[in-house]
Amino acid sequence: MLIALLGYVLFSKSGSPSSLLAYALLLAGGLGNLIDRLIYGGYVVDFINIGIGPIRTGVFNVADVVVVVGVLMLFTGMPRANKPLSER
Repeated sequence: MLIALLGYVLFSKSGSPSSLLAYALLLAGGLGNLIDRLIYGGYVVDFINIGIGPIRTGVFNVADVVVVVGVLMLFTGMPRANKPLSER
């Protein structure tokens, strides 16, 4: 899937700049997780622990956040991308 995404990002002539950026984010996040899993024996280690004092609101995987941003960009851009140019 990562190779297909790379090919699309590099050679697509029909994609909008925002959709290409979204696919590039998906590629980067997936590649980051794959590299972690290959180097660290199947584990992902790029985490950020957010909180104030003893209150912890969450632990985030940086690569997964990048993937989610890419998916959100695709979903929010889809309705506009399917409209004819005269309606945009």
